[in-house]
Amino acid sequence: MSDSSTPTGSTATIPPKGGADLTELEPEGRGNRTKVLVAVVAVVAIVAAALLVWRPWSSGESSKYSAADAPLRVFASVTPHAEILRYVNDELAEGEFSLQVIEETDGVNGNDVVENGDADVSYFQHVPYLESDTGDKGYTDLEVGATVHVEPYGLYSDKATSLDQVPDGGLVLLSNNVSNVARGLYLLQEAGLITLPYQFGDTSPEALKITEADIVSNPKNLKFRQVEPAQIPRSLPDAALGLINGNVALEAGLKPAEDALLLEKAAGNPYANILTVPTALESDPRVTRLEEILEGPEVAAFIDKTYPGSVIPVAGGN
Repeated sequence: MSDSSTPTGSTATIPPKGGADLTELEPEGRGNRTKVLVAVVAVVAIVAAALLVWRPWSSGESSKYSAADAPLRVFASVTPHAEILRYVNDELAEGEFSLQVIEETDGVNGNDVVENGDADVSYFQHVPYLESDTGDKGYTDLEVGATVHVEPYGLYSDKATSLDQVPDGGLVLLSNNVSNVARGLYLLQEAGLITLPYQFGDTSPEALKITEADIVSNPKNLKFRQVEPAQIPRSLPDAALGLINGNVALEAGLKPAEDALLLEKAAGNPYANILTVPTALESDPRVTRLEEILEGPEVAAFIDKTYPGSVIPVAGGN
């Protein structure tokens, strides 16, 4: 879960008319010089403002969200979210509505994208992430829509082939996202490597915000480092263990069902991925139909077939 929607490296050079250097103007031309400077500043300000609002996925419509007869714009992580949505659009939504899938790029926060009206809904996060982000940024109108799947968190290692091979004092890489720090620690507790004051599945605010400071027992004296999630797979050679989310593992070429030393349980998992919907679109027929489809048997079967054991549907009869 990934913010740079403003293009970089663009430079606007606006020389004075005729190519004269401003410093070469005669003293009696100071009035003209002032006009030139004002004009230059104004043009640069306009260019800068245009760059700041540049958004490659923007619908260009005057209203904040798209009209009910337009494609529904969905911000989504690349794997598996965008892939699931393309399946929905190509196979299940024909004749009812269409989707414009906006794939996540590094650093872009999907809640900001929806809040700003640059997408209609989002599909990339779980409830603890939404609640943490809402607390930090003060969103007031983002609601939980469909609950679709779990991407089980996994314990991975380039060195150990079993949990009993984890060395004393080993370095453990955790996500630097607040909600996923707790998630990783719960998996370490399930592995028997640490003890925490709460159990996995506890959805109290305190339980969902634990950090390394809350560890009660750490018999192997494991060391912890918080890292950008996408960096963890490539940093495994430098650590004893890495805690990696399912979609990050898949994008890195790992197969969670085969490569993880331990995978998170799906039953009672509070980290199921959701469709997030602004209150203005809760009754939009495209949204309500998309929610039905995402929680239906066809999507569950697609997930099981496409990501066996690595992405687990939580609806659709499973």
